[in-house]
Amino acid sequence: MFDLINMTKKYKNKIIFEDETVSVGNHKIIFFMGPNGCGKTTLIKCLSGLEKYKGKIKYDNYSIDDIRKETFVIWDDCPFYDDLSGINNLYVLSESTSIKADDIKRISNKYFSEDTLKRKVKKYSYGQRKMLALVLGEILNPSLLIMDEISNGLDYDTMKLLRKEIKEKSVDKDIILTGHQFAFYEGLVDEVFIIHNKHIIDVTDEYISCDDLGLVYERYFDE
Repeated sequence: MFDLINMTKKYKNKIIFEDETVSVGNHKIIFFMGPNGCGKTTLIKCLSGLEKYKGKIKYDNYSIDDIRKETFVIWDDCPFYDDLSGINNLYVLSESTSIKADDIKRISNKYFSEDTLKRKVKKYSYGQRKMLALVLGEILNPSLLIMDEISNGLDYDTMKLLRKEIKEKSVDKDIILTGHQFAFYEGLVDEVFIIHNKHIIDVTDEYISCDDLGLVYERYFDE
């Protein structure tokens, strides 16, 4: 579980979060939503130890710095070595682990054909890069998995597989998701938070009562 305690984050004179205190998650699938520019990416950077802030953030009573190595973030724009093949990217980026090459191949073959894995990443589609990042996340097996706009650029079959994988992984880890394609997240997420007016608002009960993320969103951002 995350505990944000009097957390404030600002860039120069722009306040993103102001004296925020909230508890989030307990081995659940957690979803943050809000319009572009509301602070979703900034929050991810704070939760993963990539941004400084005032106040405290604890994860299962540990500081963010203590669990940074147990955190893996899949960004909307996934960085890879473009001139390496998909499989060689996985080998290089998992060198710090004890996982064997055969296990890397076994995991990657769940998502990609051999031909695709041998292809240079610079020839991958946007969706394929996303899936390669997901494979890397499964290989590294972090305690905390964060996915930023994970459903963007994926076809129907891939999204169906992804939903299944996310649900299975949530049994023994916290998973944080952000996104705008509400249909993908409905029926998948356990806790829902809206970022609104510099605060993180728990709207889980509202979502459960209507089972419609779009309707909950419109209550806060109806033009």
